[in-house]
Amino acid sequence: LMAEDRRKDALGHEGAGIVVDVGKGVTSVKKGDHVIPLYTPECRQCPSCLSRKTNLCTAIRATQGQGLMPDGSSRFSIGKDKIFHYMGCSTFSNFT
Repeated sequence: LMAEDRRKDALGHEGAGIVVDVGKGVTSVKKGDHVIPLYTPECRQCPSCLSRKTNLCTAIRATQGQGLMPDGSSRFSIGKDKIFHYMGCSTFSNFT
C-alpha cells in the first residue's frame, strides 16, 4: 500500500535531533550526535550511491513508499499492530 492508502503511519518528513542510543552494528552515528533525518538518504552501497547519484538510492526507494525500512521491516508498533514509516523518517515520533 502507498502512504495515501494507509492509516497507521508515524508521520513527519522534516526534523532534527540528537542521537539518544544506537543499536548493535550502527557505525555511522553515535550517542550525542546531532542529526537531520533525510527522506532521500543514501545507503552508500547500491549502484546509484556508488555512482554519486545518491538522490536516486535504489535501496531506499524500493521500500520507502510502502512505509518500510530497506530490510522490509517496520520499527514501530502499538501492541501487535505494525505502524508504518512515513518517507523513511517519521519525524513526528519521539522514537524515530
